[in-house]
Amino acid sequence: MPGKYAFVTGTDHGVGLALAEELLKRGYFVVAARVNPAENAIDRLQVENAGRMAVVECNVGTDESVSAMASAVKKLVPQIDLLINNAGILGDMKKVLGEDLDFDEMLRVINVNSLGPLRVTNALYPLLLAGKEKTVINISSEAGSIADCERVGWFGYCMSKAANNMQSALVHNNLVKQGGRVIAMHPGHVATYMRGHLDTTAKLTPEEAAKGILSVVLDGELPITERPVYLDYSGKKLPW
Repeated sequence: MPGKYAFVTGTDHGVGLALAEELLKRGYFVVAARVNPAENAIDRLQVENAGRMAVVECNVGTDESVSAMASAVKKLVPQIDLLINNAGILGDMKKVLGEDLDFDEMLRVINVNSLGPLRVTNALYPLLLAGKEKTVINISSEAGSIADCERVGWFGYCMSKAANNMQSALVHNNLVKQGGRVIAMHPGHVATYMRGHLDTTAKLTPEEAAKGILSVVLDGELPITERPVYLDYSGKKLPW
């Protein structure tokens, strides 16, 4: 059996898929959770790594889907050493104060980006406690920084990532007592399809972001601290 086990959400494509691939290279057994069964890139990766990974379905926005996922994962692996909450959505980026704001959409974004990671971590908590590393990486964003906020819109996403940061702190305060930790991580401006098309203005490929994230957490001897840390993919500390 493998010595290390990782679980990653949102592995349909982009950063999540790249994280799964990079973790396989690092010798982890990877459980990859995708949202859309029609996305088959992760299936191809599984075929290439037979016996070293498993694929499950998980919509982090619903209690039922997360519960079903957790039941499946508990049958697949004895522990989770590294849990990466990567799944997320953007929502409207353009509307500003005074315009026709879509509050239902904001609630959907907050549900997925803020409550989603908490649902997953809570559901997999027993497996996480059984792991050696007991490390959670919550993919946040610089958009969640209140201290650095200069935007006038993008309400759902920015608010959801600020809330993501708070749940990261709360979960860390629980987990650190068990020898674990949570890291809130900004992956950088990555060329993904989250906007419905490839973001060609981005500076990083998903592969570069994934390598940066895992290098910071796994190679940089990042210590377990009393308080959680909020970093970017290069290891730079971000203001909460």
